[in-house]
Amino acid sequence: MKTFDVIIIGAGIVGSSIALSLTRAGLKTLNVDTLPTAGYGSTSYSSAIIRPFYSHVTACAIAHEARARWLQWSDFLACADPLGLARYHETGGVVLVAEGTEKNYAANLAALDSVGVEHRWLSETDLLHRYPNICLDSFAPPRRIEDDEFGQNNGRRISKGIWIAACGHVNDPQLAAHNLYQAAHTEGGSFRFNTRVADLIQSQGTVRGVKLDNGEKISAPIIINAAGPHSKQINQMAGITDIETQAHRHEVAYLKAPVSGFSQQGFLVDLDTGIYQRGDGTDVLIGSADPLCDPADVANPDNYNTGLTEQWTQQAYRAALRFPDLEIENSARGTVGLYDVSQDWIPIYDRTDLPGYFVAIGTSGNQFKNAPVIGEIMTRVITTTDPERVLLTLPNAQREVDLSFYSRLREPQNTSSVLA
Repeated sequence: MKTFDVIIIGAGIVGSSIALSLTRAGLKTLNVDTLPTAGYGSTSYSSAIIRPFYSHVTACAIAHEARARWLQWSDFLACADPLGLARYHETGGVVLVAEGTEKNYAANLAALDSVGVEHRWLSETDLLHRYPNICLDSFAPPRRIEDDEFGQNNGRRISKGIWIAACGHVNDPQLAAHNLYQAAHTEGGSFRFNTRVADLIQSQGTVRGVKLDNGEKISAPIIINAAGPHSKQINQMAGITDIETQAHRHEVAYLKAPVSGFSQQGFLVDLDTGIYQRGDGTDVLIGSADPLCDPADVANPDNYNTGLTEQWTQQAYRAALRFPDLEIENSARGTVGLYDVSQDWIPIYDRTDLPGYFVAIGTSGNQFKNAPVIGEIMTRVITTTDPERVLLTLPNAQREVDLSFYSRLREPQNTSSVLA
């Protein structure tokens, strides 16, 4: 039986990051993934937005630390990738704020201030200068297009925006995962693709390894569940019942940018209509902020609809409320992927009640940005001598954070959507 120090189930952006950090710590790692190569699953459908706009200081600090590493991506990897390197484009971003709702963003602004992320208020004039074709009517709450009140002005205005310069997006999320895989492989990490974990091997109340779908058994005293949308299935193999995650199906719409240069304006968060968007070449990428009017689309990760549906239309029309010049195309273009969602949309990076079994799950659509740090988070969780108090130093953010924020035992945090 082959033996490793750690077996990581999954080789997406999260699993590959963990592999790189652990190999650099001197551990012999093996990633097992059902797909042909790194990042072919939910990672490849990520909007890949990098932003520190969170309502909790720890989340803000880790995102800001990760952004510094995206800026120095080549140095962080310290190796070449024959496929090339993913590129981080720092475009800045705007969060639209309707009059009378400023207090809703107090926690976000306090977190930015605490971490030292510069931001400033934009006036209506600033917004019109930045987006000449924008409509500043308020349509909240977000509605479905079949609602008779869809698109009706509620009597208020989008009176302000929050501008954050230190954010942007990565051009190719799948390539970014491959970069991490290549770096981990160069450091000595092993990977098995096109291979499924059929079961976990346990003995005397602890994990001992995994059994693969071909019957092969591989030994390791530590197993990490980084299986993304399949994380619930792996937890069931481990007999873990006190950690709840679900696979949610999400669509991202693509439309041609309404005016030249529009897609280079950075990302825009519009909770008033329930969407976010960012440029992508000559197109605009439009995702959902999961407004209450849209029911959660819980999916079977092994059998779900990969085609675009009427949800594409919902998101496209919501974006057109804000930008009336946006043309709704006759043929839907976009992507369909799965989010691995925890109860409060915050990931779980932690040990479990099963000795040797760890989880890096519930990463939903908002943890891609943290990939350069997630590996170090899990390395600290695994190697700490005091599991009750796990601290991580963030050199670029110049602070220390308490990783209990990501504990499986935490009280559910107050977050309203995937934006967390």
